[in-house]
Amino acid sequence: MKKPIGIVLAGNGENRIAERHFGKSQEFHTADVLSELGLETYITKKSENNSSEKYAVLSDLYPGQGAIHAIISLLNDKEYETAMLIPCDMPLLDSAILKKLLDTYEEEDTIVCFRQHGTPFIEPFPAIFEKAVLELLVTDVVEGKITLQELLNHAGSHLVEIPKDKRLLNAADSENHEKILEALNGM
Repeated sequence: MKKPIGIVLAGNGENRIAERHFGKSQEFHTADVLSELGLETYITKKSENNSSEKYAVLSDLYPGQGAIHAIISLLNDKEYETAMLIPCDMPLLDSAILKKLLDTYEEEDTIVCFRQHGTPFIEPFPAIFEKAVLELLVTDVVEGKITLQELLNHAGSHLVEIPKDKRLLNAADSENHEKILEALNGM
């Protein structure tokens, strides 16, 4: 079975509420978590505050255009077929929860992602995306025919059902900031 590469979606750096806790930038913390899984790991953008030669940087063809364009840009690279994409604004992610995605992944899956019990939607990140989903992203999601949620529902997504889990909290949602800081203080 082919192994996906790990890609940290570093974004714009607005939601880095855990950097003091980790003693390093969140993108490097997230890359270290992916690396613990034995994945070849890349970062989409280096932090201005921290430099490291440990992880290669991947170029985003559409900087500042959001997650969909980042996925398209990264999947368009000819060197690999499968990528686990992790946004660095999910600072509570650990290798145990990401291993659930890897253990579920099979080569015929186009997308592997989580659905938490008690939530009405599929979590778009973290997820494993196959290059086969690239055409749907370009022709349907970018053009506004369907949303990313609809794509996840209809593109052969393999859902990993899990109980509601604080490790999937995203700092981009300001309502999660207190929950994330509370969880970090309890670590």
